[in-house]
Amino acid sequence: MHTGRVHTMIVLAAAVLTLLLTGAWGKSPIVLSPHAEEVARQIGFDRQVLIIVKEETHEHIQRLTGYDENDYQIMVSGISADVPEDRSDQILAKLRARLKPLSYMAFVVAMNEGLKQETIGVIKGADQYDILRIMQTNGDQYDILNEDVVARLKDWEKAFSFDIVGADNDWVEIEFKTLPRDLSAFAEEVYDFCPDAVDQGPGNVSGLAKEIQATRRLFLWWD
Repeated sequence: MHTGRVHTMIVLAAAVLTLLLTGAWGKSPIVLSPHAEEVARQIGFDRQVLIIVKEETHEHIQRLTGYDENDYQIMVSGISADVPEDRSDQILAKLRARLKPLSYMAFVVAMNEGLKQETIGVIKGADQYDILRIMQTNGDQYDILNEDVVARLKDWEKAFSFDIVGADNDWVEIEFKTLPRDLSAFAEEVYDFCPDAVDQGPGNVSGLAKEIQATRRLFLWWD
């Protein structure tokens, strides 16, 4: 067989093997819309971040909406995409894992049970409390300011570790990496700080403690 032909076949075989090993076989390259490209330019986001979000969500990328100190909605330095409710946790976990090394954070910003979809937001940075600041999470009905929410969660983080996985103007959800040692005492503290987490949830403090134990999550909201 001609030497040149053998060489060509070897190169082609190596290329096919590379595609199979990398999982790229049959995949179409991700193309960002002109709108997404413009959003990235406006907020100074790494273009690769938008490509990752597009890969995981397969949805349109929008500019993230946050809040100012007066609870008015404003456009902030972030992006968002709607995802199916039943795949939200899976997509969020993948995004958080892929974006963390790039110093970007993904979190749920909205839940729409009627449409069975959730919205995942992404902001730049490594300080998870910036999520609360950009969403201005507060409990105004109980005279709890955004700074109070940040301060309380920081106090809790001194005793046990957790990730902020979701937040909007009036709620925040955390996922525990280590649980509080005394869940009953912690549930009492949660009730004092956020009565709705009990009154509009499990109904009593012991129920909240059991819920935290089972889900390793805590949802705080001030309705």
